[in-house]
Amino acid sequence: MLINDQLIKGYLKGIESQHHWLFDAIVAGKHTFEEPDEAIKNEVRNLYDIIVKEIEDFKPYNEAIFGALFPDYKAILSNMNVLLAVGCPNPYDAMVREHDGAECIIFDLIRLLDYKNLGYDVVKIIRGLITHESVHACLHQRYPKPKDESYSETLKYIVFDEGFAHILSYKDDLYQHDFSKEVEKYYKVSSDKLTKALKESNQERQKQLLEDADSGSYWDKFGAIAGKLYLAKHINDLVDIYHGG
Repeated sequence: MLINDQLIKGYLKGIESQHHWLFDAIVAGKHTFEEPDEAIKNEVRNLYDIIVKEIEDFKPYNEAIFGALFPDYKAILSNMNVLLAVGCPNPYDAMVREHDGAECIIFDLIRLLDYKNLGYDVVKIIRGLITHESVHACLHQRYPKPKDESYSETLKYIVFDEGFAHILSYKDDLYQHDFSKEVEKYYKVSSDKLTKALKESNQERQKQLLEDADSGSYWDKFGAIAGKLYLAKHINDLVDIYHGG
């Protein structure tokens, strides 16, 4: 992966960065920037060292499945741009955005620091997030985002794209995990919301639903969760489902 750390280095030197292209790309049509706290520079610097090492030594969760889905993933990721940032508002800790015709994986270190401050193992969080965003990077090679950008096709694409990203990065050793409780509690709720959303005709409401499909609290991301739990219910058929499109 090709690491771009100019925003981190600028922040550590006290250089203002809110006019960087990133903050116009997080949410379409909006300039989205949160002034980074100057008092936590040392913590960000330490986290920077950790995430660079994890990127350089990256091994995805569920490596065997990952390799079966994306046989050329090492070649794809070797040329993938990774932007290390500060200034992204919650909940934008990790994402993929396009700039100058190329996709870029983005990690906001202050958002990642939030996990550490909540007591999570930050190395596991980082590895899971890199896995998640790497799924997007690899999947988009075979299944680019819909060109017609119609509401229904975009929503269906979110379910497919985010479903695979969420399932592969959820736990290592997926075949050993019992998804029955998650499926029982969240699958019908998320799939019912998806079915209702696909019938929505109001354009303003459609915009909000596309955002809600993969934003907000984890289990409320109805598009991503519907896709993830459908795959969980068919965990032994991931490769066939992926190749089916």
